[in-house]
Amino acid sequence: MNRIFVNQVGFLPNASKKAVLNFPCESFSVLDTDNHVVLQGRPVHFGGDDISGEDVFVADFSQLTKPGKYIIEAEKNKSATFEISQNVFEKLTHDVCKCFYYLRCGHGLDKKYAGKYFHSPCHLIKATVYGEYVEPVDVSGGWHDAGDYGRYSTAGAVAVAHLLYSVRLFENFINLKIDIPEENCDKGILPSILSEVKVELDFLMKMQRKDGSVWHKVTTFNHAPFIMPEEDKEELFLFRVSSLATADIAAVFALAYTVYKNFDIAYADLLLEKSLKAYEWLENNPEPLLFKNADGSNTGEYPEPEDYSNRFWAACALYEATGNKKYYEAALGLKDKIVKYDENATDKGYQGNVFTCFGWADVAGLGSLSLILKDENSDLENFVRDCFGGEADRLLNNAKENGFGLCMTKEDFIWGSNMELLKYMMVLCVADTINHKAEYENVITSGLDYLLGCNSMNVSYVTGNGENAFKNPHLRPTAVDNIDEPWPGLVSGGPNVGLQDELAMSIPKDTAPMKCFLDKVECYSLNEITIYWNSALAFVIASFYNGNS
Repeated sequence: MNRIFVNQVGFLPNASKKAVLNFPCESFSVLDTDNHVVLQGRPVHFGGDDISGEDVFVADFSQLTKPGKYIIEAEKNKSATFEISQNVFEKLTHDVCKCFYYLRCGHGLDKKYAGKYFHSPCHLIKATVYGEYVEPVDVSGGWHDAGDYGRYSTAGAVAVAHLLYSVRLFENFINLKIDIPEENCDKGILPSILSEVKVELDFLMKMQRKDGSVWHKVTTFNHAPFIMPEEDKEELFLFRVSSLATADIAAVFALAYTVYKNFDIAYADLLLEKSLKAYEWLENNPEPLLFKNADGSNTGEYPEPEDYSNRFWAACALYEATGNKKYYEAALGLKDKIVKYDENATDKGYQGNVFTCFGWADVAGLGSLSLILKDENSDLENFVRDCFGGEADRLLNNAKENGFGLCMTKEDFIWGSNMELLKYMMVLCVADTINHKAEYENVITSGLDYLLGCNSMNVSYVTGNGENAFKNPHLRPTAVDNIDEPWPGLVSGGPNVGLQDELAMSIPKDTAPMKCFLDKVECYSLNEITIYWNSALAFVIASFYNGNS
């Protein structure tokens, strides 16, 4: 089928703009809403494209800067409608960040803020500490992690970190207004983004034991069936502490201190106190304490093969927060361990440079951000700055190898491939703050184009944003709430050549990576959502947020 693929949300006026065609033609036209031709051009033949399975023709219309709504037409084929505007991403930004409110656990969703998506409070019972004879613990609150109702310390810490680093690096993002209940603070009312993040921080504080260590997760023993959250009445379990969770919480509490001290010093001091307590536990327990699910339990495991990157992040974040040189020295030692592990590992979960990684399992890149924010021209800071420059160059080279301008390779189309793309886009956003290059902006724009519809599935991977936005996330409440449309702003996991669920296995194994997708609720390996996919997109949006929303 002849198709014209384009970002279905749109473009900033001065951004690079392109559509991708999968058929040959002599020319293309851009038409406004009155069907007037406002620009014509000749598409450039890229050729066969391995990741999309298409013979690609690229239609560049970057010279069109006039605000308005448009379509692309070629050989009687038409694209989806898109917009050019200075505020084109206003709704997208709001929707992506509002999803954290919809994912709140414990509180229930108020009709005033949730509208038709409201529901009653959930998961308020105290949790049993699995394998220990101690009093049950109140760990209510926070965000449901993904399509299930579990809450996970490492995943939650990373999602919070994405949001807080975006506020630190891109100052206008603090001005974002979201329609949520905002929290009181010393200066009156916390900004929207910090009010929502505080919900998760308050929960993560409950996950910390008195000795400073942190429980890895709180879930029911097995995943709930597809029911509303308030209908999930099964016993909650706190599963044992891990050095992974303890290090991530030490890091994110230190990071949060650097942000919240400007709004509520008492709350910030509490965060720093708990960060120091977690780090003290790490010092007293230098051997990795990793995590594996209890026998018979099938909720998210979030395993990691080592904890060096987690401890590195904790040391860097505490150094940035306190200036205490002992944390810098610890980070230096951990850097060497990470480099050695990286050289010898045969099962790395990442492509590229580990010191630029922003995922839940590889968090050294988050530590790098704290060093960059410290901004003191140290040897370690200069090392990580160089890492971002080198990784950005690798990503620019990747983008030249496919017709969609994506900084991905075939190997990146795994479970959560959209997160792989978003992590790379985050790297380019950071590299651009270090050393601005137009090429970085163009590849970031191409990534956003892909997520919002310029892909061979012709699908926007963000609900409610784009003419052909996906509609059936693997997410319990939206699947069973008897409302046709899911919450807007959810990011799909995206194409995955692994085809790791029963319905996905119906896709032929020789299908091009970009086409290994089905918009089906049952497809958890293709179409689930998570807090740290949304937070990664929020970070990318923050990099060009103009503060007007």
